[in-house]
Amino acid sequence: MIRLGLLMLVTVAGFVLVLTLYGDDDLRAARRPAAPAPSSAAQDAGSPVLTAPAGSLAAQPPVDVVPAASQTPERTQRFPGPALEPSPEYPSGTPDPTAEAAAPLGAEGPVLYVTATRVNMRSGAGTGNPVVTGLDGGTAVEAIGPTGGEWVEVRTPGGQQGFVAGQFLSPDAP
Repeated sequence: MIRLGLLMLVTVAGFVLVLTLYGDDDLRAARRPAAPAPSSAAQDAGSPVLTAPAGSLAAQPPVDVVPAASQTPERTQRFPGPALEPSPEYPSGTPDPTAEAAAPLGAEGPVLYVTATRVNMRSGAGTGNPVVTGLDGGTAVEAIGPTGGEWVEVRTPGGQQGFVAGQFLSPDAP
């Protein structure tokens, strides 16, 4: 097995040596045809070469030049599917600026304040529910439900509703 490996190694080394010594010349270069002069497709088809006499071309632009902007059709975006309809919330297409914003804090329940540095407001009572938003310490919220339980349903000044652990809420402003 070792002899076979040595024989293969010597054979490969011999090929490398022969190619290094004799492989520098390009033996086919002498037999390659010279590159043809460039010609047009019309000349390939047998047409004579056309050249304009000197000074015969007019140096003035064509009379009827049409700008490219007027030639390009307007591109419209096409979306597959049914036509879009306005939201039922805003049938006119835009919100009514005179519509009343969220009710002020304290309109439905007592105002409570966040006592921790940062508290998660969740979509349901319990830590297994997803977080709706985070409330910073000192944020005033309105209690919507009972305030004596482990979790209190609250509404933020921005109108978001969710649940906060009752241990992090206090009726006293910080």
